[in-house]
Amino acid sequence: MQTTIKNKNKSIVVMLAYARSGGTLLNRCMASIPNVLVLSEVSVEALCPNSCSTIKEQAKKWYGLELKSSGFVENINEIYKYCQSRGITLVIRDWTFGSFVPSRYNNFMPSKSLSTYNVLSKHFSVKAFGLVRNSIDIWLSLQASPRTFYDKNLEFLYEFTKNLIDENIKFFKYEDFCNNPKKEMKAICDYVEIDYNDHFLNYCEYKNVTGDIDLPDYSRGIKQSEISLLSRRKSYNIFSNDISKNTRSHEINQLLNYDSIEHNSHFIKGGHFENNSRQNLFKCKNLGSL
Repeated sequence: MQTTIKNKNKSIVVMLAYARSGGTLLNRCMASIPNVLVLSEVSVEALCPNSCSTIKEQAKKWYGLELKSSGFVENINEIYKYCQSRGITLVIRDWTFGSFVPSRYNNFMPSKSLSTYNVLSKHFSVKAFGLVRNSIDIWLSLQASPRTFYDKNLEFLYEFTKNLIDENIKFFKYEDFCNNPKKEMKAICDYVEIDYNDHFLNYCEYKNVTGDIDLPDYSRGIKQSEISLLSRRKSYNIFSNDISKNTRSHEINQLLNYDSIEHNSHFIKGGHFENNSRQNLFKCKNLGSL
């Protein structure tokens, strides 16, 4: 493998988000910012089974780029050089699910590490950040989609979260982003050194994305028409005891500084929706979220 020489140009930005954490939404938002090129759900160790899975496919279909190289790092290097020559920032949304959850896509032997980030860091200047969500809502979202409900005890989400903490990766919360999109997007852009632009609010116009949008049983977020925090699923009233006793939800939420089990501004209490903030609603058609 040819080693890529690090330089002082724009860093590659790596987004780390577990399944059902808001990755598709943020993917579309960031890709809508001028001078940003996003690769969606790619991984050095597993091939995500979506509509446009390989780096070469995404480069050709989404950006009209015919990559001549072979291999993960070589493909990234070719796109990186293209971006550098045009003043574009390359953002890679890692398919973290493929690195932590045993499946046929990783021969049931995931590394349980931030493998894509670690490999890229050996060859490029990389700026990584995480997008996290209350683990209770991740569990409820996974449970509602049997096709992707592999992490029943949240053991793999716990491993992912521990990796974020151990690697000292700065993370942003899905709930904060939904409650105040402009403020949080500015914070993300400042951190990864991307020029902020309100054009991200037009993310619904951006179709070159993978994720929940590929699932046959669409997630709730895709059916929304505005950026707002999804209410906690009513199924919580049924599964709350099981989540508390049989998953690592509490440990995960502690690691991520979620104050309590009710850290969700649309928490369902007594069968009713409690909404603490409805001030930041940005209307948009065909939302790609959770």
